[in-house]
Amino acid sequence: VEFEVNEREVWDGNYAASQALRQADVDVVVAYPITPSTPIVENYGAYVGNGYIDGEFIMVESEHAAMSGCIGASAAGGRVATATSSQGFALMVEVLYQASGMRLPIVLNVVNRALAAPLNVRGDHADMYLGRDCGWLQASAFNAQEAYDLALCAFKIAENHSVRLPM
Repeated sequence: VEFEVNEREVWDGNYAASQALRQADVDVVVAYPITPSTPIVENYGAYVGNGYIDGEFIMVESEHAAMSGCIGASAAGGRVATATSSQGFALMVEVLYQASGMRLPIVLNVVNRALAAPLNVRGDHADMYLGRDCGWLQASAFNAQEAYDLALCAFKIAENHSVRLPM
């Protein structure tokens, strides 16, 4: 069987991750926007607002509150995700231990960005190292295709009864 490609779309990593959230049928996204991860949650919010998906998008006052909201929604049985980067991830670290300790299958998209000094928006993996020992599974994407694939796989891995850990 041959397929003809009539149209191509070019996605960046953020758009790819937001499409994965849409296609994964996520129940709740709780987030606080921070550059460069903001488009992931903005796009998800637009999908909800335009009626493309039946989910909840909750904007909160901080990343600490975002992960706290994710914990509550996941503990109630929802398929839950969020996204953050850099200083936002640093603020979230305290609550990451609770999510892994409760073995909740939350999916967190971390868009890598250098940590402060005094303001740095360059790419860097320092933020990922903050979560290395928090009990979360980590997978790193090299390009937009991998961001999409890993975001979808993350739900299946985290929700597997042999795993049951946030990713």
